[in-house]
Amino acid sequence: MSNLFLRHGEVNNLKNIQYADIPGYSLNEKGKSQAHGAAKKIQNQFEIKKIISSPLLRARQTAEIVSNLLKVKVIYSKNLSEWCGSMNWIGKTIDEIVKTKEYKIYKNNPQNILNPVEPLVNVYERVLNEYVNNQNTLFVSHQDTIRSFTYFFTVDDDFTKFRPKHCEIQSINNSKIVSY
Repeated sequence: MSNLFLRHGEVNNLKNIQYADIPGYSLNEKGKSQAHGAAKKIQNQFEIKKIISSPLLRARQTAEIVSNLLKVKVIYSKNLSEWCGSMNWIGKTIDEIVKTKEYKIYKNNPQNILNPVEPLVNVYERVLNEYVNNQNTLFVSHQDTIRSFTYFFTVDDDFTKFRPKHCEIQSINNSKIVSY
């Protein structure tokens, strides 16, 4: 094991919207508990020397909880920021999004969505920059950001597999995605 990925904990999202990179979305109580659980698992199973986190609030809060337990400094990098999906989704409710043509494309293959804020391969490239330059590092990020990286890095054939759940820990070992 060299590097780990951790998706942030569950978010306070009372309106059930696609919050993407909208500021102010914090962890709810369940998310904080998930982060504590992940921190304990990391403490017991891995040797982490550094934590690099997305600068978005929910990721920062998750990273800080882990950092407090591991006594490891957190560094923030925009390279780990959220992939926002389609420009047409940000701020819309999930119920509104699932009715769109773009969502059907996303579910089948997100690389083909119309009007992406950023191509998924660009997400991969920005995360790759952090991944190759760090060892024994925990990267705290977001579902589609982590999945974009693992998808391209392992040359996977199905983007819909291996999307991390809230506070799921993942690594890449021998070109395979491993969840803990």
